[in-house]
Amino acid sequence: MDNRQWIWQSPDWPQFNWDDDIIQPQLRQTRLKMGKLVGKAESRPGQDAAEYSLDAMLSNILASSAIENERLDAHSVRSSLAKRLGLTWHLPGTTTERSEGLAKIMMDVFNSDVGELTETLLFQWHCWLFPEPAPAFLRRGDWRGDATMRVVSGRIGKEKVHYQAPPREQLSADLTAFLQWYNQSRHRAALDPLLRAALAHFWFITLHPFEDGNGRITRALTDMALFQADHESVRLYAVSEAILNHRKDYYDVLEATQRGTMDLTDWLSWFLKMLETSVDTAIMRIDQTRVKTLFWQMHHSNGLPAEQVKVLNRLLDGGDNGFAEGISAGQYQKVAKVSKATATRHLTDLVARGCLTRTAAGGRSSRYKIIDNFSSLNGNFMKNITFYGRFENDILAGRKTITLREASDANFSAGDKVCVSRYEDNVFFCNIEVIAVTQVMFDDLNDKHAVQENMTLEQLKDVISEIYPGLKELFMIEFRLI
Repeated sequence: MDNRQWIWQSPDWPQFNWDDDIIQPQLRQTRLKMGKLVGKAESRPGQDAAEYSLDAMLSNILASSAIENERLDAHSVRSSLAKRLGLTWHLPGTTTERSEGLAKIMMDVFNSDVGELTETLLFQWHCWLFPEPAPAFLRRGDWRGDATMRVVSGRIGKEKVHYQAPPREQLSADLTAFLQWYNQSRHRAALDPLLRAALAHFWFITLHPFEDGNGRITRALTDMALFQADHESVRLYAVSEAILNHRKDYYDVLEATQRGTMDLTDWLSWFLKMLETSVDTAIMRIDQTRVKTLFWQMHHSNGLPAEQVKVLNRLLDGGDNGFAEGISAGQYQKVAKVSKATATRHLTDLVARGCLTRTAAGGRSSRYKIIDNFSSLNGNFMKNITFYGRFENDILAGRKTITLREASDANFSAGDKVCVSRYEDNVFFCNIEVIAVTQVMFDDLNDKHAVQENMTLEQLKDVISEIYPGLKELFMIEFRLI
């Protein structure tokens, strides 16, 4: 009879495998969205891009701790991160030894000079995670002791064992194998870097090498693997936040996989879904920031009082406190801290100024929503595109009606309404509607394309060849001013 219960008891451990027919399409979809995320972030001013990175790092730290039911002081952690990122426009705040340690871990994670993952580095992270005075039971900065390591739930006498880690006598060899694989696999062209991150996550959490902090250390080295795969996009999204929002599923898929065979398809598929979800969330937040910027570019000269600005910003920021269904007069009164009569007068004024629209429901059911002019009919944020400032007058005059883009910058369809901004300063200047998106081969470029770019055909081809060496396929976006 086979009494093996845990994956590490298999003679094949850790020779993992998976179904590429399931995993590869997910990889392609996730990578496509990562490219879109980087493109959106790069189109924003430098200070905005730095803020996105700070926010993602902060979300990762807070969420990773929240998964373990630990609530951190967000202001302290944010101050520690901002200081290490050199964001001088942030006012210095109060920091703690804990927030400083967490920031140091994150800086290591996103530091290409850190080098290989070693026992010494993991011990240092553990010490930063648990500053002195550490709990009495904890072997701070060291592997766990000889006691059996189990993940359990339930009251005493009714415990349920969700997982039992490898015994201490097996752990040293397992950790040596893991660290060797982690460092060598970074240079294996045949292993997709996103899969490497997912494998590292599962392998290390299954070893459970510390008395405490295994989940948080696991998610840190997972972020390090993602950074080693792509220095740009990983600074913009927070996988731990997605895991927190699906925490039960996280524990369920881990437990099922740790009780299963070497086939990790279900775990890898779930991890890639979380990765894609975190990228989608980051894209949405950048779009929200862009819409907020465009809104205030249109309404900055209205001379609104502070109470109205505060409420509009709450509505523009969205999220759990953003009044997704609109804000009522009573809610306005509480947020702005004004009288009921003033709240009603302010809302009426904002409707008249074109900032808000009143919902169809009347009386006490009335709600007020932002008129953003930047949302599609489906409720999704309008797409955005930038042009060099030298094209602004031609676009506004209707003389420029096509643009050539490479694939990652041509994610448009006929009928899309698009916000247009200047590339140099990201200032909005018009909206356009896409008429058609057509593939154009480099060798088929002609004088019509060149004239629209204010160049000769020879100049156009030279510029494209310099920016995109070897590029053979372009996309022509036809549009009209609206």
